[in-house]
Amino acid sequence: METSSITILGGDLRQCYAAEYLKAAGFPVICYHTPDFPYSAGIQKTDCLKQALAQSELILAPTPLTRDNDTLFQTALEEHSCSLEALWKELTPRHKFIASSLSKDHKKNLKNAGCQIMIFGNEAFFQTTNALLTAEGLLAEIIRCTPFSLSAADILLLGYGYCGTAIDRIFLPLCQNIYVIEQDTEKQIEAKQNGLIPIEKTDFAHVLPKCRIIINTVPGPILKIEQLSQMPVSCHIFDIASAPFGFPSDTTKKCLMPYYRIGGIPGRFSPVTAGETIGRTIERMIQYAL
Repeated sequence: METSSITILGGDLRQCYAAEYLKAAGFPVICYHTPDFPYSAGIQKTDCLKQALAQSELILAPTPLTRDNDTLFQTALEEHSCSLEALWKELTPRHKFIASSLSKDHKKNLKNAGCQIMIFGNEAFFQTTNALLTAEGLLAEIIRCTPFSLSAADILLLGYGYCGTAIDRIFLPLCQNIYVIEQDTEKQIEAKQNGLIPIEKTDFAHVLPKCRIIINTVPGPILKIEQLSQMPVSCHIFDIASAPFGFPSDTTKKCLMPYYRIGGIPGRFSPVTAGETIGRTIERMIQYAL
C-alpha cells in the first residue's frame, strides 16, 4: 500500500523534527509556514495553503493549534499569518486532521468540513515521553527563576497525572520533600509509594507555610487565592497546565509572589526529541488505523 503524504502546518521546531522523522519513515512530507530549517532533500515547502492541503490526505496541526483562537500558531514570523477560518474552508472529507488536542469549537469546525480527527496527545506513549521532557525543561526553568537551591526547598505539587509522575522522578532526589494534592485515591496511593507526601485540606495550615515552590499541572483551580496567603513570601509558583490554568494571570499582583505560566516546554528545551516523539506517535497511529 502506498504511504500517504502528510502536510505539516506552522508551529515551532517540533514540527521540523517531526517532518524529518516522518520523511525518514517513508512519508512524503510537505511543510507550510513551518520554521526556517535545513530540511532534508525531498521535503517540500510551500507558502500556499491551498496547495499544501491539496497534496496530502494527512494534516499535522501545530501544538498548540492556535494561541489567539484566530490564527494558526507559527513561529515563522517572516510568513504571513494563516487564519483558522481560511484553514477550515480548505479542508475536505478526504483529510485526516492530526493534533495534540482540540477545543470543542475546533472539533465542530472540523466535523463540519467532514474531516476525520486524530488526537495523538491522548496516546499513552506520547503522554509518557512528553511528560518526561516537560519535567526536564521545568527543572531548568525553576533553577533559573528561583534564588534558592532545590536542596533547601519543599515543593507542593498539584496533580499526579503523567506530568506529576515525571516531576516526581526528576525532582524528588533534588529537594527536601514533595507534598502532593491529588483527588484520585489510587493516584494518592501511587504517589505515596513513590516517596511523595499526599495531603488534604486539613493539612494545609501545617504544610503550606513550609513550601517554597508550587508546581501546578491541573487545568483548573486547586488552591484558592486566599490559601496562597499561607505560603511563605519567598514561594514561587510554576503553572505548566493548559488553559484555563491553575491560577489567574494576575496572581503575582494579588499575592505578591512570583507566578510563572510556562507552556510549550518540550518545544523550547527538547525540540528534537519532542518532534521525533510526535512523528513516532503519528506513525504508530496511522499503521494501526491502516
